[in-house]
Amino acid sequence: MHLETSPPTAVSDPRRIQAALCSALGQRGLEGTVEYGLSDYIVHAELPDGSSLIISPPQEPPSEHPETPESWMVTRHRSAEPAVYEVIYDSEPDGPHARHGGSVPDLLSAVDARLDQLGVPTRQEQERSGEARAATVLPPDSAPSRARVALASSP
Repeated sequence: MHLETSPPTAVSDPRRIQAALCSALGQRGLEGTVEYGLSDYIVHAELPDGSSLIISPPQEPPSEHPETPESWMVTRHRSAEPAVYEVIYDSEPDGPHARHGGSVPDLLSAVDARLDQLGVPTRQEQERSGEARAATVLPPDSAPSRARVALASSP
């Protein structure tokens, strides 16, 4: 995850939810950035096909509750040929997913479904891929536990 602004510091920081969305995208091998949109923070991620994914709370007018937005808009776009503009999820009051409002699980479910259709590896495939890479680098009996790997790589 890459933050264009300083990382969230308080539980009420509205960027905390965007950072969590970046983390979910990261589990699928995508790098998300938190950027400032028109009036609130958005998540931007490049997809393997050269298009981009934008996850945004209401921008105009801005959300009255930035720490828990009332709705979400997810779009996929690419300017280069072949051009793409696609609304993946719209839970704004008049959108097709309005019944879900600001639900992050419903948002992530819709994003995951579209990423699956686009052939982006699932979370399990990412985990298996990492385990397969480790198996080719380390002998079977010398693979350290995840806890030791995390501790060993900590500064």
